[in-house]
Amino acid sequence: MIRRKQRPVIRCVIFDLDDTLYDSFGQQMRTAHRHAAEAMVAAGLGVSVTAVYRARMKAFRQDPMLRHIDAEVCRIFHSGDPQKIIRIAHDAYFNTPVGSLKLFRGTRPLLRFLKQRGMRIFVVSFGEPHIQRAKVRALGLDREPAIEQIFYADRGKLLTKEAAFRRIQRLVGLPSKEILVVGDRPMREIRAGKELGMHTVRLRHGEFAVQEARGPEEKPDYEIKNIAEVKRLPFDWGSASEI
Repeated sequence: MIRRKQRPVIRCVIFDLDDTLYDSFGQQMRTAHRHAAEAMVAAGLGVSVTAVYRARMKAFRQDPMLRHIDAEVCRIFHSGDPQKIIRIAHDAYFNTPVGSLKLFRGTRPLLRFLKQRGMRIFVVSFGEPHIQRAKVRALGLDREPAIEQIFYADRGKLLTKEAAFRRIQRLVGLPSKEILVVGDRPMREIRAGKELGMHTVRLRHGEFAVQEARGPEEKPDYEIKNIAEVKRLPFDWGSASEI
């Protein structure tokens, strides 16, 4: 008898939040950069908010990392105290008020598909915890019965994504090979998942869609363009493969 290759069994799925479960790029990114531009001008950058915003968007197209964007804007407009302006811009960007938000169309069906198959499902977000909690409430994820728990990684690194993943693994008591991480950023959740030996899937969308893996440690096992594609990946959800 010929045995087909056994597919990995997954019993726990960890999702990133921004640009993974909802379109942060389309719904929030430009607002956040305008908020940061307003803060830079208020902090003493002697040009208009529109000029700063346009400079931020141009820098974003070169490199989406905030450290590049803020430094480039300070260079262009000759900030007298760039470190102060950069710190204020960072704080403003991550503290942009949360308005109405919508999940990706396939998010809730996917969560329920996985839950029906016995998955333990977690979300790990990154940013200012009070802002990320507001996003979760706006999206209704705090009331989503498929999600077991949401963790909030923070800029001060009181909790990193890797530490959150370790905490989840201890909680579920599963080996790394039975845990799947789904996110959009190679250098954050993909790297953290791979370092722990977990399976990884990258949703190539949004703010960091153009960012390439810097090495094998940031290269996901699979790339997808739509969150609904997760259910079609070659995993066995909660049960061993048939022979």
